[in-house]
Order: sequence, then C-alpha cells, then structure tokens
Amino acid sequence: MASVPGHQLHGTRQLGQWPTDELVALWRRVCSGVVKRGFVIEYRDLEPPRTGIFDGLRIVIDPDVGFEMQCFLLLHLFGHSVQWVAPSLEHKLADLQHTRDRGRFMQVLHAYELEAAGFGMQLMHEVGVTTLDQWYSDFVETDWRYVERFYQTDQLPEWTLCVVTGCRLVPPAPIPELRHHEVEVRFAF
Repeated sequence: MASVPGHQLHGTRQLGQWPTDELVALWRRVCSGVVKRGFVIEYRDLEPPRTGIFDGLRIVIDPDVGFEMQCFLLLHLFGHSVQWVAPSLEHKLADLQHTRDRGRFMQVLHAYELEAAGFGMQLMHEVGVTTLDQWYSDFVETDWRYVERFYQTDQLPEWTLCVVTGCRLVPPAPIPELRHHEVEVRFAF
C-alpha cells in the first residue's frame, strides 16, 4: 500500500507531529514578517519555566524549546507584542493588569489571549502561510487550556494533558498601527 502524501494529512496531524519542512517554511516567513513589523527576534537562555519573553521591542525565545513550540511562540508573542505597543489597544490592558475578581480576570485573560491569537493568524496570512490555520488554532486552544489550568491550580500542568485538536479556527485580526516602545517584560511558560 502506498503511503499518503504529507499534504493530504494536514487535518489529521496532532501538535508535535508536523513535518520539519513545513515548520521551517513557516518559521522563515513569520520571522521575516515579525522583523518587518519592527520587532527584533532573539534567542536566549531563559530561566525555567519561561519559554519566551517580549518587551515591546524584541521577542526572545529559549533555544531549548522544541522547534514546533518555537514557531507557535513566535506567532503568539508577536500577537501579545502588538497588544502592548498599539496605541489603539492600550485601553484594553487596564483590566488585564488591575482586575482583582478571579472570574472577571479569567474572562479578560481569555479575551486577551484570543486577540493576540488573531494577530498571529493575520501575520501568518500576510506572509503567505494559509495551510496551517488548523494547526495554529489547535495550538492556541491547547495553550489556553494550559494557562487556564495554571490559574485554576497555581501549578504548571502537563502540556500533553492540555492538547486538543479540531478546534474552531482563530479568525485573523487586522494588525493596528504600532508605536514601538519598551514595556515591562512579559513571558510565556
């Protein structure tokens, strides 16, 4: 029996199983898009459990993180970077930083995560990557489950227990005007 070509399996692969050549193409294009939007990309050893950080000027990724996760982190942290340097979005950050009610904070955090995901999806599309929408959307939902469980338990959950597939596609969100400036360092874990 002949094997099924990789491009025909797009909808059936799970996170952690994407072919390197597709991820390298994604990485190359997204790096170019991030740099053209004025951010610096840097590799640096980060203190665990941090996997990536951003400060409004640069996105830093720990090189010890697996390559597929690095691809997601670059898109994810790009989206968050946009949120912190776009003047039109500044008003949305107050609730994220000052809400003390746990239930309300989780709603604000979820909206914040989804908005960042939309900017990542938009960047992917702008750089010509249109075949990985499901991969990215599944990664976004998996990441949300991971973050949500952390806030529920105050412990980092096992990543593999958070993995989901077949999620609703993240809609692309137009990237607003950016005014780069340094912000307090934020991180992904």
